Amino acid sequence: MSRRGESGYALLMALLVILLLSIALGLLAESLQLRLRLVREDAENVILSALSDAAVAETVANLTRSADYPGVPEHEFGGGKIASRVLPLGAGFYNVVATATYGHRTRTVEAEVFRPPDKAARVRRWRRLRD
Repeated sequence: MSRRGESGYALLMALLVILLLSIALGLLAESLQLRLRLVREDAENVILSALSDAAVAETVANLTRSADYPGVPEHEFGGGKIASRVLPLGAGFYNVVATATYGHRTRTVEAEVFRPPDKAARVRRWRRLRD
């Protein structure tokens, strides 16, 4: 037997619990979505770094073979595209500007390369120009 006026109390409490639970799950879903977006951006940054380093490495390897190497034209590499250009600075020094593209993002890096006569070229300085 229920008392008069208490019959709707259980229904009201159940609705309140469902409301609070849906709010908590909504906040959790939003937090997970934000975390997933950040992880995706971090993964793209790692891939862009690897691609730009690959473009520099490819150019340095070709500079070792030929001091007159002009750079790498844009081509597919590792799911993205890489390219580079070489600007001679004189006395065995070169400025290499490498560009990596992955998805809708592009990263450009610059490396100063030294190539002594009859030896392998090596990177002396490296810096990111823009993302």
